[in-house]
Amino acid sequence: MMFDAEIGQRVAEHAAQAPGSPAVVSAEGVLTYHGLATRMERYREALMAAGLRPGDVVAMALPDGATGIAAMLAAFTAGTAFVWLDEDQPAARHRAILEDCGPTGLVTTPAGAERAAGSPPAVVTVQGDGAAVVSAAPSGPRAETVPRDTSCLVYTSGSTGRPKGIVQRSGNLLHFARWLASETGLRRGSHMLQLARLSYDAAYLEILSALDAGAAIVIPPPTVKPDGASLLPWLDGREVTHVFCVPTLIRRLLLARESAGEPPDLGMRAVSLYGEPLHSSTVDQVRAHFPGTAVYNMYGPAETTVATFHLVEPDCAGDIPIGRDIPGVETLLRAADSTSGASGASGASGASGASDDEGEVWIRTRFLARGYLGRPAETAAVFSAKDESGLRTYRTGDLARRRPDGALVFLGRRDHQVKIRGARVELAEIEAVLRAEPGVAQAAVGVFSDEQGTVHPAAYLEPVSAAKVDVRVLHRHLASVLPAYMVPAAYVMLDKLPLTATGKIDRNRLPDPNTLTSGTGARGAFETETERRLAAIWREVLDREELGPDDDFFELKGHSLMAVRIAAAVIGEFGVEIPVRAVFEHPTVRELAAYIDEEPSRS
Repeated sequence: MMFDAEIGQRVAEHAAQAPGSPAVVSAEGVLTYHGLATRMERYREALMAAGLRPGDVVAMALPDGATGIAAMLAAFTAGTAFVWLDEDQPAARHRAILEDCGPTGLVTTPAGAERAAGSPPAVVTVQGDGAAVVSAAPSGPRAETVPRDTSCLVYTSGSTGRPKGIVQRSGNLLHFARWLASETGLRRGSHMLQLARLSYDAAYLEILSALDAGAAIVIPPPTVKPDGASLLPWLDGREVTHVFCVPTLIRRLLLARESAGEPPDLGMRAVSLYGEPLHSSTVDQVRAHFPGTAVYNMYGPAETTVATFHLVEPDCAGDIPIGRDIPGVETLLRAADSTSGASGASGASGASGASDDEGEVWIRTRFLARGYLGRPAETAAVFSAKDESGLRTYRTGDLARRRPDGALVFLGRRDHQVKIRGARVELAEIEAVLRAEPGVAQAAVGVFSDEQGTVHPAAYLEPVSAAKVDVRVLHRHLASVLPAYMVPAAYVMLDKLPLTATGKIDRNRLPDPNTLTSGTGARGAFETETERRLAAIWREVLDREELGPDDDFFELKGHSLMAVRIAAAVIGEFGVEIPVRAVFEHPTVRELAAYIDEEPSRS
């Protein structure tokens, strides 16, 4: 039996011991462990009835919530490998992922099946306690898409301009989830807030740690998750005890609590932060709002999920270490320019003479992903073969220093990869899309921080001689092919990109977009009631008094988190749910108002 299938047994045990205990709390309501076990089994039976089996990849196009969690568990228990398609990602991104992994099956809602033209051979629909096989996989022998011990594919940004799939081995996720539950005290009666996108490995850590321990997983709607102002009222009465998220999101939630005058929450037990550098000022904010909570700084790339952790001491100052190795993992430090195998790496936790070593972080463990789907050269470049102990090593590209007490301190990257709200982004992927556009001779992408310290991409463009680049058209194109967090929040036109003496782009000389003036469209009057009500939302989110109906969202330095806030506010103001990408596709008040007015006819 696949190791990850044990999560099904654990859910069934909790259903038998405490059938009425909450398992999933979402916009769908509260689903008990008895209800979750029932759904999981019916969905699993449907997967098997459709002829899906280990070695197959199953794409999941489902909303966040109880239905999605039950389908995910069904895939684990059936032994199939799943790939999650986030609802708010552009269709072009979905196509790129599906073309790369070639799924045998699709799990979606009945409404989703009607739109799934050209879908894989096997289609299963799920909704509530029901599941139906729309079409089945071909019978008889067929080639396996992935190794039989694959639990899921996690797609990250790729330097070639297309996303790449990490082949996660069965057993890895549950190992780390059980460690997290044990370390942070997750148990029956606890409530874990689920904030990561369901296509991220962090989400599986949240979900599996809670459900394996008999706790409840609390899942806000996608338009609410990234926005503290919307998240705070949604959480009212849901008794969250554990949070696992990036520092950006916890800061936004705490800011919303402060603005609302919320009293300290004494029920919070553990706040675990990952994916971005953690500073003591953020820890101080957490402790002010959640007195007595344990605060953790955790580190680990998607290829290993988690590698180190640090329980933050009360008198911390400055940047927080990423900590010591978790059980089953050994971190090593190598010279950043090393190209040989992992043998001879120095700095293993507890090793003599390891203090104050600096270098690239290499992770040695049996809980490593297999590699990258269909990319043997990239896999070989960063994953070692098994050593004499049966362990493998992953070369992270992250730089760190080991303190005398053995804890690691993160120092940055050896390449141009960045983390944006916990998501790993290869700036080269964005650059590849930009360079493919007519009129663009050269492009570079950097990052900048807004007034709240949130990181966003910025595009720097060198046009072809005498060419005029229509930045609005370019921006809309990027929004149609990239996830929202990868779409640049600023565009800077330069006659020539700055170069180093060796002819490479000098990224240190790229200007900070915060120092540049925002452009606006021609002023005019708002003509409809929808435009006037929507303009009020834009003024609040963008913090601008002067606004015209044709002012462009991105020229006003709008970014993906602001788009999330606009989408959430539209629900409250108009009673219409719009995808976040609609703000990018209709980036003026006039265009978005017209879209909202048409929306009821689409439903």
